[in-house]
Amino acid sequence: MRIDTVITMRLLHVLLSSAAYLLISEGAEIVNGRVAHPHSRPYMAYIQFHKDIFCGGTLIDSNWVLTAAHCEVPEANPMVILGAHSRDENEKEEGRQIFNVTRSIRHPNYNDRTLRNDIQLMKLNATAKLGKFVQFLSLPETFKDLIEGTVCETAGWGWTEREKFADHLMEVNITVLNRRRCERHLDNQYITDNMICTSVGPGGQDTCRGDSGGPLICNGIYRGILSFGRNPCGQKNRAAVYTRLTEEYIEWIKTKTGAHL
Repeated sequence: MRIDTVITMRLLHVLLSSAAYLLISEGAEIVNGRVAHPHSRPYMAYIQFHKDIFCGGTLIDSNWVLTAAHCEVPEANPMVILGAHSRDENEKEEGRQIFNVTRSIRHPNYNDRTLRNDIQLMKLNATAKLGKFVQFLSLPETFKDLIEGTVCETAGWGWTEREKFADHLMEVNITVLNRRRCERHLDNQYITDNMICTSVGPGGQDTCRGDSGGPLICNGIYRGILSFGRNPCGQKNRAAVYTRLTEEYIEWIKTKTGAHL
C-alpha cells in the first residue's frame, strides 16, 4: 500500500536513479489487501494534488495531518479530504469534509535522495468536525523498537494488484522485517534506526504507489508513515519502508503544532 507516488521531476529522478517507487499517487492501492469497512479508519486523510496524483495521511489533531515529506507537487495546492471511503469526488458520502492546506512543514533534515526524515505536517484551513466519520489518531507514547515478526496494518487508496487505483479505501496486514534483511530486499539500500521495514506477505500483500504517507499501526499504536518501496509491488523478497515515529519526531511535531497532542 504505498499511498504516495510523488510525481514531481525530483521524485522521478529518485525513481529512475534508485528503482524505488515513492508511494504518492500517480496511482497505487494496497496490493492483495481487502476493502476496509466504510469509515472504520476515521483518521485516514486523502491528500489530492491533482486528479490522479495523491497521497495518504493521518489526522493527528483537528487542524493537522501527518504525512510523508515526499508528498509534494510543486505549485499544486493540495486538498485534504477527511471522512472519505470512496475516491470518487462525485460520490456524496455522508461525513465527508474537504479542506485546503494553509501550511506544509517538512522535516528540516528531510533528504529527497535517501528519503531520510520523510515526515511532513499539513495544517488545515479550518477545524475538522470530529464525530463518527472523522477522528484523529493519537501519537505514540511508546518508542521501543518493533521486533521482526510483529504484525501491523496499513491502509490507502493506492494501486492494487489489478494495476489500477483503488475505488475505496483498502487495508492490509503486513509483518515487520529486520533492517539488515530489509536492506538485502532493497538492493542494499541503507535502512536507518529511524525507519521500519515490512516484508511482502506470502500472498503478495504489500503497499504500492499512491499509498505514501499512510499510517503503520501495530498493536493499535501509530508507529510509522509509509515512505517508499520497490517496483513492481507485491513481489516476493521485497519490502516497504516507513518513517518510524520516534520520540525525537514526536517532539518535533509537538513543537511545530504548538499542541499537546
